Amino acid sequence: MPALIMRLAPVLLAFLCGCASRPPAVPTTWTLPSGSFLSATGEPLSDGHVVAYTSTKDFILVGESHTNPCDHAVQAHIIEILAQSGMHFSIGLEMLPVTAQPVLERFNAGRISPHDLGREVGWEKLWGHPYAQYLPIFEKARAYGLPVVALNIPRKVVNRYRDQGTAGLDEGERNLLPRRIVEASPVQRNALLEQVDMHQKMREAEPARGDLVPSASNPMASMAERFFLVQALWDSMMAEQALAWRSRLDLPMLILAGSGHVEHGWGIEYRLQTLDAQARCLSIMPVRDREDFQMQADASQRALPGDSLFFSCPSQHKSRLGMNIVFESGQLKIDSVDTDSLADRAGMRPGDVLIAAGGNNLTEVTDLHFAAMASSRQKKPLQLTVRRANQDIVLHIPLD
Repeated sequence: MPALIMRLAPVLLAFLCGCASRPPAVPTTWTLPSGSFLSATGEPLSDGHVVAYTSTKDFILVGESHTNPCDHAVQAHIIEILAQSGMHFSIGLEMLPVTAQPVLERFNAGRISPHDLGREVGWEKLWGHPYAQYLPIFEKARAYGLPVVALNIPRKVVNRYRDQGTAGLDEGERNLLPRRIVEASPVQRNALLEQVDMHQKMREAEPARGDLVPSASNPMASMAERFFLVQALWDSMMAEQALAWRSRLDLPMLILAGSGHVEHGWGIEYRLQTLDAQARCLSIMPVRDREDFQMQADASQRALPGDSLFFSCPSQHKSRLGMNIVFESGQLKIDSVDTDSLADRAGMRPGDVLIAAGGNNLTEVTDLHFAAMASSRQKKPLQLTVRRANQDIVLHIPLD
């Protein structure tokens, strides 16, 4: 679920701020190399500093935008530097439901290779985002002997509970619910209510997955309340599972999750500390630019006092059409195109600037997502207007 909220929209469906008593020091220019680490007050940090920050923690929560290749590369790097320091820990995943744990146990035992895990666990069906972006994470887990565990609740259980409550679940499905669903903190509720309109816009473009669209079968409260219910269910489940595995393995846990579950300590961390007041947590969040850092490092937005670090990654989006999109100088620019992908076959080239999709101007990646969903529903090719060498070119990408 995107740095949420729009980050919320894509996921929502992925900051830690620390307990700094003064505003963060925001660099006058944002020239940090990708993958650079920052403290909650804006000081650059080395890999050694990051290791030191994690050394006393029970849970290290690392956020991501699911489609950002840089975020995944930094996650793999964090795993490596912690493991090389001699730290032994487990890796907890938002990406997989607890029902996938038997396959992960085979992976942990060395009976499934990192390359084969995606196919064996049904990654594309369960998660949807390309397994190749997560492969380095599993390669590091295998190289350093780190157990990997699934933390999430199966989507079908979430959907049925959302629509029908426990009455709509059979006994086996009820056993997959967290024992306690911890509601959102007041600060999260206040901050996210204003995002509901954005989420509704996305769901209206894809009604079949309308998590927040009121229905006759569920005349429950408001769209916002439905959102909070689903988020609370996800975050409570992941926190409960993380605590159980922390006790079972007697190891600290590195949790990988969308930024919407990590930012400001609103999601998983808030539930961890509610369920276990002694849980020691550190969040490590991606930031895209100086304004994003300033917003994410605002300690007044935290659900509870806590520790946080940040890493710099540019705004990128790995499209399922086979192109990597970067947000640069207010434009959506094509950074690379996969050979023989849908984008490649349609004539998309690196350096192209996305101007419009489906006849509507593009200002952010989510606009492209809406246009692609609309074209898919209409069973029409996606029409894109790109600017190349000062000329506007119209391309058509078949989606079937």
